[in-house]
Amino acid sequence: MRNVIIAIFILGTSGPAFAQRLAHYDLLLFSLTKSNDNTWQPAAPRFLTAFNPKGYNNQPAFFSGSEIYLTTQTPDDTTQTDIVALDLNLRTQTRVTATPATAEYSPTPMPGGRRFSAVRVEEDGSQRLWSFPIDRSDNGRPEFPNIRGVGYHCWLHDTLAALFIVGENGAPHILYTAGLREQKLRRISANPGRCLVKLPDGKLAFVQKATEQTWYLKTYDPQKQTFEIVVKMPAGSEDFAVLPDGTYLSGRGAKLYQFRPGTNIDWKEIADLSKYGIHHVTRMAVSTDGKLAVVVD
Repeated sequence: MRNVIIAIFILGTSGPAFAQRLAHYDLLLFSLTKSNDNTWQPAAPRFLTAFNPKGYNNQPAFFSGSEIYLTTQTPDDTTQTDIVALDLNLRTQTRVTATPATAEYSPTPMPGGRRFSAVRVEEDGSQRLWSFPIDRSDNGRPEFPNIRGVGYHCWLHDTLAALFIVGENGAPHILYTAGLREQKLRRISANPGRCLVKLPDGKLAFVQKATEQTWYLKTYDPQKQTFEIVVKMPAGSEDFAVLPDGTYLSGRGAKLYQFRPGTNIDWKEIADLSKYGIHHVTRMAVSTDGKLAVVVD
């Protein structure tokens, strides 16, 4: 893969907010096709992180059918992470953030298509949600200036976000919603998983860890403020993705599973990725045109 590295945002030169070398992860891309028994089958694996073969490559998000943003850290850099954009057609990568004093995580397209958001670990250690223009015309801004401790997030519409707030000093993590106009937090759930997905009907899909062993996939309707349990998650899995037809995908070890509400009563195994040398699937993302990106270690 040809390297295309462009430094866009250079903000500050003081010491880093944290200094740690993150574990190695890789990103693979599969095409998805539906078989006669209505199961989705991954095929044609493609290795996407040859540009950073020993580094941290995680938290993929499709910005279109041909472009993925992800969080990266190289092995020789223990001070921060940056956002990289992969062009799947041109097979190039572009470094979207290059910030020596801060770290960016969880790139997410925002409603409207002009900006994307990311969690930024700032120089004082604060974790706030920032947004940046897709065309890189400015250096970004905090969307919720007074809300700190953001770990993960999801946009439910153009002025409403779901925020995973990290618990401090042993306190549980809490899932909230917050509106850009009021800038106030509304508590949704304790002990959420890190994966937050907006469904086509506007509901939020998330995992609630009821106990250490029992984790439920749930939905939350922000208009009615109601919840539904969808299904119990595979043991130890808090990551999932949702296909355009409403099918949920998740992984455990090297295996992929699907669950279709109204059709399945439990998760159904659809693929064993160990034949590709994969041992452990974690995060995943799907595109509207049938691509699956999976993070593996």
